[in-house]
Amino acid sequence: MPYYHMMGSYPFMGFGMGLIWLIFLIVVAYFVYKLIKSERILAPPSSSAENILAERYAKGELTREQYMQMKGDLKKVQ
Repeated sequence: MPYYHMMGSYPFMGFGMGLIWLIFLIVVAYFVYKLIKSERILAPPSSSAENILAERYAKGELTREQYMQMKGDLKKVQ
């Protein structure tokens, strides 16, 4: 049986198999990109209550008075 006849029998061999691997690699790269972009890997954990309070103040969620009062309350607890 000639070689070219065997390639016709298996459509995923040759170019088709390479195309499947290329699509697989693109999908994996896309998910890695999305994971890094969402900062789940690169974001440092902010476990300190003072850090969380400072972030909320920086975002504008708290006024200066609220920030100072809460910061004082945290120092009393510690």
